[in-house]
Amino acid sequence: MYKKITKVGFIIFVVVLILSSLGAAAYFYNQYKEIKNNPNKISIDEINSLTTVISKFMDLPTDETPTLATVTDKEKLKDQDFFKKSENGDKILIYANAKKAILYRPSTQKVIEFAPLLIGNNNQNTMSTETPIETPTEAPTKIPTEIPTKVPTETPEE
Repeated sequence: MYKKITKVGFIIFVVVLILSSLGAAAYFYNQYKEIKNNPNKISIDEINSLTTVISKFMDLPTDETPTLATVTDKEKLKDQDFFKKSENGDKILIYANAKKAILYRPSTQKVIEFAPLLIGNNNQNTMSTETPIETPTEAPTKIPTEIPTKVPTETPEE
């Protein structure tokens, strides 16, 4: 009788194991198909969740979708003022039209840094407090680039 219960228990265990494996396989296959059909879904979802959290304590531009970046190596960025307090895993939301950049730390749910964004050479309408770089009004002096063309005519004696 004990052997029969053990055999039935083992069969039930195997059936449950097979059914749960099939369920997990179906779930992950469905996720794979969804990502394959819409590869930007994950980043769009992440942008939406970050903007929802940040907009609770800060006004964000509503007329554009930000570009999202993640700090992966803070050592490469440490010489830039905006990234001085950054940590690996921090998120950067870049609003190109509004010319704003936001450094956000998901682990503490805090905005670490907020800065105006300077894009391109257009110094008009920038929100920077820095003095714009002045461009020279006259052309730089041309440096001669002639190469001497005199070729030695004598050959060394043997």
